[in-house]
Amino acid sequence: MAAEVEQHPVRWGLGDAALGFVLAYVLTIVFAPVVYKLTGQSLDTPSDQLPLRTIALQQVPFYGGMLAVPLFASRRKGSGPVADFGLRMQWADAPKGLLIGIVAQFAANALYLPVLWWTSISTDDISKPARQLTDKAHGAGVVLLILVVVVAAPIVEEIFFRGLVLRSIERRMGTRWAIVTSSALFGAAHFEALQFPALFLFGLVAATLATRTSRLGPGIWAHVAFNLVAVSALLQ
Repeated sequence: MAAEVEQHPVRWGLGDAALGFVLAYVLTIVFAPVVYKLTGQSLDTPSDQLPLRTIALQQVPFYGGMLAVPLFASRRKGSGPVADFGLRMQWADAPKGLLIGIVAQFAANALYLPVLWWTSISTDDISKPARQLTDKAHGAGVVLLILVVVVAAPIVEEIFFRGLVLRSIERRMGTRWAIVTSSALFGAAHFEALQFPALFLFGLVAATLATRTSRLGPGIWAHVAFNLVAVSALLQ
């Protein structure tokens, strides 16, 4: 018989989630001089003029802070990320998650059709933040972009938002409110108003996968596909 995972009382919560979010930004600011120096940039270089290598290296302290807190909190205040957040994967998660992520991306695009028809907002306005990254990706930069957006972001963000944040809210407000609230926080955390509807929609999809399967695996693969479709379209 397989050994049962020892369960411990859960003591982590929204305070830890807030700490992880703040820590990610604090570490990014603290390590900014080091990042800029390593990539040969001046500290007064405008953010929209930073090369892709600088932007990618900035994600190390940012994702480091966002990832460290839920992993540390679950180990110190719970039973670990596998038991507390469902940080595990099955073989079926990959094809199922990839398909769901692709569908979610097309559904997200469809959300903007009324906006494009009835307002002066254009597709260029909506894709501007992502295009600012893809326009800088050439040669090896494409690989770097994929590593950051398609590999690192799905893993870190699913652990943080669908692990720590979702489960913290669920313990207080129940599953339905946890799905909606964590999805809204996920969308708002990107600080891009035009992209909020698409991010909120994907948050709902990933949160539903996490609560129904009790695993982060499907959501991680869906996140991979969701980001990959967007990056692939912009690189063309």
